[in-house]
Amino acid sequence: MRTIVHSLGLAPAILCVALASAHLPASAAGESSGFNPHGFKFPVGVYRCELNRSVDVRQVSADMQSAVLHFDKKEYRMRAVDARSGALRYEDPQSGLVWLMIASKSMLLDTKKGRQLANECKT
Repeated sequence: MRTIVHSLGLAPAILCVALASAHLPASAAGESSGFNPHGFKFPVGVYRCELNRSVDVRQVSADMQSAVLHFDKKEYRMRAVDARSGALRYEDPQSGLVWLMIASKSMLLDTKKGRQLANECKT
């Protein structure tokens, strides 16, 4: 685990959010907490990230269950999944991309290659 933390350049707490945020049925996540227990907003627009990267959130459904992201000249249709951590988590199973949102920032991960694509993303 320590090797993964250092090789990805992720803080241990952020890595725990990414790895522990598994798919959960509503009953396991707690009926009262729902998909977005902290009431995070998910605005459309360009998210500026570290290392001069950006993620363009082009569309978010009214119920926040899906989103369309544009990154590295490709478009990804993301589906919301429940996360134990309370973070908002969107996945595109085909590409392996995961978009995580916590209170202060967002990040884009490539789970197939085990690497971070964009971090410290903010609108």
